[in-house]
Amino acid sequence: MFRIGEFSIIAQVSGRLLRYYDEIGLLSPEHTDPFTGYRYYSAAQLPQLNRILVLKELGLSLDQIAHLLKQDTSVEAIRGMLMLRKAQIEQSLQDEMARLRVVESRLQQIDTHGHMQDPDVVLKAIPSQQFLSVREVLPGMAAVRRLVERIYSILPSAVTQSNIGPIAIVIHAPAFDPDALDFEVGCLITGKVPKTIRLSEERTLMLRDLPAVDTMATVAHSGSLNDTHCSYRVLAEWLERNQWQIIGTAREILIQLPVAGKDNDVVIEIQLPVSKDRMKLGA
Repeated sequence: MFRIGEFSIIAQVSGRLLRYYDEIGLLSPEHTDPFTGYRYYSAAQLPQLNRILVLKELGLSLDQIAHLLKQDTSVEAIRGMLMLRKAQIEQSLQDEMARLRVVESRLQQIDTHGHMQDPDVVLKAIPSQQFLSVREVLPGMAAVRRLVERIYSILPSAVTQSNIGPIAIVIHAPAFDPDALDFEVGCLITGKVPKTIRLSEERTLMLRDLPAVDTMATVAHSGSLNDTHCSYRVLAEWLERNQWQIIGTAREILIQLPVAGKDNDVVIEIQLPVSKDRMKLGA
């Protein structure tokens, strides 16, 4: 057996934590010397300690952990819970990396202020288009990315490949809220296709006509999904210089989708309906 200091080194936990677990009855020493009070632990107690630490990492309270230990929860069940927690942590890391890239792009935008070339803005008429889509309030760009990937993985088995156009996003929100994005996400479609396609139990793509726009100001964004604000900025500055007014909802056409696990190689056409007739602005 091992004294508490030796056992703490073997288990890679603090002696203070071991004493606390002993006090609350979660993990008691194999033997306590009645004369010296020294605590002695056995290597056979390491699996039990590991279970406690895993359950704690899963976010369970010490009372919940004690209850599970009394139930003798199987290794398979604990492993399943740990795998779920691992997936949650990985998703959290991806979301944090996306936020970091946004911060980096904002810094870059500050550094390049006053040194940007005139953007290649194209004004064009957009005809009415079939749009197989779902509208939903999404909790951030990572959720938008996952929905795009889901749609693109389902469509080839439900729609003839020749009928599938690019993924499009219609931004319905009157103001941008990064934690509640009122987006309509789907695919531009040609030809005859089903009016509905089930994505999951909660989501169904619905076919509708995306209205025509007489004058759409467009600019190509190349880079990351997280720094489209840079291209919106140069488009806004061009519109202001040329006295165009925005008169409707923005659209984003994903000409080149991100590679799985990456988002720094997308090509998106940003579209804003515009007019020089102030009577159309409703102001």
